[in-house]
Amino acid sequence: MRASIGLCAMLTGALAAVPACDAPGKGGVHASAAPDPVASDAAAELAARLAAYEETRHRSFDPIAASAWSASAGDEPFAIATLDATHAVGVLRGRDVAVLLDADGNERARVDVVDDPVAIAVDAKQTIHVLGSGGELISMHVEAERFAAPTRSRVAGLERGRELAISPSGLLVADALGDRVLAKPSGGDATTKIATCGGPIGLAHAAGLAAAVCLFDRGLSLAELDDTGTRTVRTARIVHDGPWWSVDVAAHGDGWIVAGGGVEDHPLDRSDGSFGYVDPYVFVVHVTRCGSELCTRRIAAINVGEHGVVMPKWIDLEVVRDTARLDIAGAGGETMIRIDVGLDGSVGTPGSIDVAPGLRQLARVDGGWLGANPLLDAWVRIDQHGGHRIVRPPGESPARDVDVRVGEALFFTTLLSPQADSAGPGSRFTCETCHFEGTVDGRVHYTGREDIHATTKPLIGLFVNRPHFSRALDRTLAVMVDNEFAVANKGGPPDLADERAHFTASPERKPWLRELGVDTPLGPEALRRAFMAFFVAFEHEPSPRAAFRTELSALELEGAELFATHCESCHQARTVTDDPRTRTDPAKWPALVLSARGPLVWASETRVRTGILPYVHPEGARVTSLRRLWLKRPYFTNGSARTLDDVLSRVRLRPDFAHDFRDGGGEAGSGLDAEARRALHAFLLLL
Repeated sequence: MRASIGLCAMLTGALAAVPACDAPGKGGVHASAAPDPVASDAAAELAARLAAYEETRHRSFDPIAASAWSASAGDEPFAIATLDATHAVGVLRGRDVAVLLDADGNERARVDVVDDPVAIAVDAKQTIHVLGSGGELISMHVEAERFAAPTRSRVAGLERGRELAISPSGLLVADALGDRVLAKPSGGDATTKIATCGGPIGLAHAAGLAAAVCLFDRGLSLAELDDTGTRTVRTARIVHDGPWWSVDVAAHGDGWIVAGGGVEDHPLDRSDGSFGYVDPYVFVVHVTRCGSELCTRRIAAINVGEHGVVMPKWIDLEVVRDTARLDIAGAGGETMIRIDVGLDGSVGTPGSIDVAPGLRQLARVDGGWLGANPLLDAWVRIDQHGGHRIVRPPGESPARDVDVRVGEALFFTTLLSPQADSAGPGSRFTCETCHFEGTVDGRVHYTGREDIHATTKPLIGLFVNRPHFSRALDRTLAVMVDNEFAVANKGGPPDLADERAHFTASPERKPWLRELGVDTPLGPEALRRAFMAFFVAFEHEPSPRAAFRTELSALELEGAELFATHCESCHQARTVTDDPRTRTDPAKWPALVLSARGPLVWASETRVRTGILPYVHPEGARVTSLRRLWLKRPYFTNGSARTLDDVLSRVRLRPDFAHDFRDGGGEAGSGLDAEARRALHAFLLLL
């Protein structure tokens, strides 16, 4: 989300560090009637308490020792797959185990698997495959409700594992860092690239067609494979204005039907300060062969937000004759639906089931489903005729802070915007709609100001990276969080805007809140504190290219020296962006870069005009953090660089430095030679 106006004008009276808030489309603050003194006093007191809470957290926060989010997120049932008619298998990412579940979600067995398990799949021989983000792969069977001894291997060439799919010839593996999909044949160690995909987060296969969800590309990469399953013979791409999150594939005649969930295919509209046209949609596409290529034709685009499905991360597709039957579940809402779509484009009336929010993946078992729910740290049994039951994994789980859990729900569900609807540009959405898993959505969107477009910024790692966002208007987390409540609830009569932003969340109305440890209503201040507590805990994971290393290569050391010479005066090696006292000497960079935390933000609080037009602020853009740079694509505030190589090729070394010479100002300057670009590229990927 973008921080916006909301109560910012009132909060500036209480927090002297907060600058004036911009109105959409022009500079300055909205003209308004004289404020109610009582309301202004209450807002100022609330702002002061939130600011004091933030400063207390900053004083006790150690950015070098802080835990990654995965260490704070609980058991995290992250992935699940059907084993047979009465069993499913899943992974608890927080415990690094795979579990066998009966049809009711009760655990029957478990086995230690790999570090950070992210995907599980079952092939036609009922072999269970578990993938770790680091590239480890475990394969095993179940015998008499017990896991047999697993075999361990690695997926050759994999940089960052994300998803698995089964093909007749073996496994398909999504490489999130390598921007590709790999094929790994059964019984072999070699892999081949079958598709290019910017940030693959989802994967499906049927009848020779592989479909990958490409986060940074805002679409799908489709690849028809040959009989060996290792070579691509035809391809196609589907690109939308907004991102996709899920996909499934089924054969139909001599082609395929592809269905997936994402954001409506419409530009994000910020013209009134709210988030317009970001409803969750499901798309159904017909794919056919067209000579040497694949051709795609959209059959239907369904606003599933109207039916209460938000963030549709899971979809199951079955094609019967000329009808596509879709089962759809969302991580952000409290509804699961089944809907029939005729291949002529006709859309039936959906049937719905009330479910708990947080569902990431489902497996069909015994006439219903079992769901993996990382938000509630539980499995969820869903009956096809309605009703669901939450099943917690057995054993002692580490205690979790209730405020952090409530803040997590505010981020990943519609709890933040309980009155949102889908009328006109209005949308049902969550923070994750624009910040998938806390990162980005691949968009360059209209900001609502003049002709300024900007990329989405990550929200993970936000606590140590203030002031926030490109214009750096939100000097503190306290202001940003209050602004988010305001903008998420913007809409409706203007005189009710304050009331909409200051709501109460109650376990009487949202029973699933009890699963988070909430047993009394939470008022506006409690909710804001919880959101802040979440952002304190929502820290980056270790850098994948720095894992298990103790020293920089010669090329990376050369890159570090070049970075110190040309880049670090702006992208400073600090652990807290707005605290120059945390700047670190270059001699300490290698140890910190290769540490598990990788805590350096590589940023500063200043705004700089570096040639990236249009400027989001008259003084330029705030120096962005380069921490976990691979998660922040496309690059620059205007999104004009798709790759890191593009960024480095446009650098101009001149007295005032420029990231781009196209603004026509100043000296042209000299660029970096090929060797310097290669060295800087190697170093930047570690950050």
